[in-house]
Amino acid sequence: MGYYPHPVEIEYKSDDDMLHMTFSDDHISPFPAKYLRGYCPCARCQGHSGGGPKWQEITHHRQIEVVDVQQVGNYAVTIIWADGHDTGIYSFKALREMCPCPECMPEGLPEEERVF
Repeated sequence: MGYYPHPVEIEYKSDDDMLHMTFSDDHISPFPAKYLRGYCPCARCQGHSGGGPKWQEITHHRQIEVVDVQQVGNYAVTIIWADGHDTGIYSFKALREMCPCPECMPEGLPEEERVF
């Protein structure tokens, strides 16, 4: 298993529902909470069949309100959402690979994955 940068600072800004992560290599990733919740990696959201991540429709604002972010071991974080959902484990590797900043995702997010 290779090295992947890890978050050294995580800040949630409720005014725009964004989770800003600064990684150990100084890269800053501005994650829309809707984007993270829509691709929640838990088995309930993604199923057990494998394959690429599937988008989960957001139907209520409480689904994208972040209550807390907690570290899981030395490899991931879990996000506690205002609707009580808390089973998604976001690995540091996955977070870096899904970074939506203009440098990492020059085409930007599809419209349905943007903030309300």
